[in-house]
Amino acid sequence: MFDQTALILILVIPFIGAIFGWLIGRKNETYRDLFNILMTALEFLIVLFLYKRVMKEPILLFIPDIMGTGLSLRLDAFRYIFVFITTFIWVLTTMYSTQYLIHYKKRNRYYSFFMLTLFSTIGIFISENILNLFAFFEIMSFTSYALIIHDEDQYAHEAGKSYLAMAIGAGLVLLMGLFILYDYTGTLNISELGMKMKKIGNIQYLISGLMIIGFGTKASMFPLHVWLPKAHPAAPTPASAILSGILIKTGIFGIIVTVWMIEIDETLSTILFVLGLVNMFLGGFLALFQRNIKRILAYSSMSQAGYILVGIGLYGLLKDHKSVAIYGTLYHIVNHAIFKVLLFMGAGIIYMVLHELSINKIKGFGKNKTKLKAVFFIGLLAIIGMPGFNGFISKTILHEALGVAHHMYHNIWFTIAEIIFTLSSSFTVAYLLKIFITVFVEKNEQYNGQLKHLVKKRAIFPMATLAGVIVYIGIFPNSISPILQKAIYIFGTSKYTPIHFYKPAYIISSIKTIFIGVLIYIIFVQKVLRKEVEGEKIYINPSLNWFNLERDLYKPVLVYTFRFTSAIFHFIDRIVVDFVYLTQGVIQSISGIQIQPKKYKKQKIRRFSIQYIIKDMKFEFKSLQEVIEEIGKSVNSLRYAVFIVAILLASLLVFLVV
Repeated sequence: MFDQTALILILVIPFIGAIFGWLIGRKNETYRDLFNILMTALEFLIVLFLYKRVMKEPILLFIPDIMGTGLSLRLDAFRYIFVFITTFIWVLTTMYSTQYLIHYKKRNRYYSFFMLTLFSTIGIFISENILNLFAFFEIMSFTSYALIIHDEDQYAHEAGKSYLAMAIGAGLVLLMGLFILYDYTGTLNISELGMKMKKIGNIQYLISGLMIIGFGTKASMFPLHVWLPKAHPAAPTPASAILSGILIKTGIFGIIVTVWMIEIDETLSTILFVLGLVNMFLGGFLALFQRNIKRILAYSSMSQAGYILVGIGLYGLLKDHKSVAIYGTLYHIVNHAIFKVLLFMGAGIIYMVLHELSINKIKGFGKNKTKLKAVFFIGLLAIIGMPGFNGFISKTILHEALGVAHHMYHNIWFTIAEIIFTLSSSFTVAYLLKIFITVFVEKNEQYNGQLKHLVKKRAIFPMATLAGVIVYIGIFPNSISPILQKAIYIFGTSKYTPIHFYKPAYIISSIKTIFIGVLIYIIFVQKVLRKEVEGEKIYINPSLNWFNLERDLYKPVLVYTFRFTSAIFHFIDRIVVDFVYLTQGVIQSISGIQIQPKKYKKQKIRRFSIQYIIKDMKFEFKSLQEVIEEIGKSVNSLRYAVFIVAILLASLLVFLVV
């Protein structure tokens, strides 16, 4: 009973914190900051307390009469990994926020939505009913939107618009998948869906496809990643940190749940595997060209999400050997959250001081900032997979899983996949060196000592804590093995025996990848992307003129789809209305009632409405005329356009099902 109380507490504490924190903040901001830190710390301590119980058996809780189906919660070893890393990161970013937001406006609003985002994120991870999960997923989209647009400038609103549009669209696609899922299985409980999905035939591919699109958007999965490079730079740095370190994991969590329901399916696994490789390569490649640190880290998050998607794909491809893929995937989920949040916090320190993140303008800033340089360098070593740091561990396991797949299938495509894996890892080295050398190594006499009086311990402490965890996991890689081993049992697989991570072969492989990355930095980044302009060397970004999915594909398709459907229904609208007017005139002529014809007026029909031209025969006829006018007002082309889009989507769905 106490465990169930603790389970509901980790859900409601952030919600209570959002309300009371806002009330306290109206009177005293210092007390509000302390209150928020205490609430997130309490949340984390409760999660720590639940560890021993979760290692024994799952904690279940059902509350009826909520959302129609009841609120069904579950905390097992698999979910615990997500909940633990979320609460751990949140308490650190809350502490960091109290320093970072000192000069920001509307801080009270920020903290309220920050806590509500934690509430919805925890709700996603502990939901046993997939409809509950969807509800929390949508709440999170709206609460995190408020964080993205916090600055309320033009760029923030543009980024928020893109994020919200993708989130709403993905939510609708996901909801359609859930409708079909329930129609065919008769249940929404995640633990029951595995067996029932096996019995419904090929419709499972449509269901899983819709769900993966819905979840994949939040996971920054190609080609649904377009919101990510805009949202991260727009949001305040603590919000960017949780967007990258945690909120992306909500999408990953949903994809894992979906794959778990389908279980081992080579078709679905292959698609995810290929998309993961695309994410890895494209995210890393585009990061090379960026000049804003947060934009570089945003594309880096897309690339790192690719590693996780590759692991999820290998889950189905490795069949009886899938335990290595699950273990590596879960391990990298933890590691990525830690080192990516650290790197974002480092970028935030720079922005706090300079209010600028373009490496062309801040070069040399960190040369004499020893503490900042040290913790950022630890984050760099972690993400590039340097032996001795946490990123090396999870990347080594994922690389081993890829090697097992290569050995199983003896296919040239897995050789190509290994090359992409190595190149993507090398890109990571190159774009992190681009940041580090420019900001922390190059000389710039303009920047000397602008740090100590502006940045307090409560901003440095969270970064130092994360740096310490990175080194600890790197030195003791089996320290988190018990919870990972317990988690993989849920996937119906045998125990995974961790490899000896520091074998010479693995270390040499990592060093080779890093060496290739250094060459890419020297040959491509320094020689090609850095040009001398007016006597000063600056980085250029030719990718700004390249094909852009959102600008050159998504927006034009949506605009022209709307215009086309609007034109069709405008055409239908005129036929219906003019037919009514014509009928009215004929009736009045036959009845002999006196009428007063209006002057004839040609209707301006758009060119793409099939050039339909009809004389507008309008007559004055008291009440009947008024009725017709009301009909004309209520039945408008905008509604028609919405209806036709819905009809097109429904037709596509029927086609796919049949």
